[in-house]
Amino acid sequence: MKSLLTLLVALSLLISGTVVAETKIAVLDIELLNLTMPMKNPEKNAEMAAGDERNVALTERLLREGFDKRDHYELIEVSDEAHAEADEAVGFLFDRPGAAASLGQQFKADYIVVGRYHKPTYLFSYIILRVVDVAHGELVEEFKTEVKGRPQETIPRNIENVMIEIDNRLSQH
Repeated sequence: MKSLLTLLVALSLLISGTVVAETKIAVLDIELLNLTMPMKNPEKNAEMAAGDERNVALTERLLREGFDKRDHYELIEVSDEAHAEADEAVGFLFDRPGAAASLGQQFKADYIVVGRYHKPTYLFSYIILRVVDVAHGELVEEFKTEVKGRPQETIPRNIENVMIEIDNRLSQH
């Protein structure tokens, strides 16, 4: 009888240990906020704009992959239509955690990440990510990292470091 009870307790612990609730997280498309002055050369402007778009796309991809590869997150897709409807203007969702949380509620997310690729100068940029608690409609924390040098090398390293910071923060929340 004692060994049967021990077996049942062990089995119960094994089953309960494997059923881990995943945190449902939505990652919105990253906004580009380019504050640099246009150059006189239109070809150079087009080249810079294309580079900025590549950097934003890389940031989005790495951020989504960062959550997706971690076992304790379920990446929630937000439809482009719902995102466009909720985002009344540039920076609207970024600056309004309550509005971002409402969008996240539509898709049953626990958290929603709203990001900006902020380019104040040609020399460097910032990736700014705001994690919003959907249930409370409040900003959990803002994470910022600087992109200098070669973005294709800097962005992956920075996103991985930010993912570690987000993991640590959400594990305490």
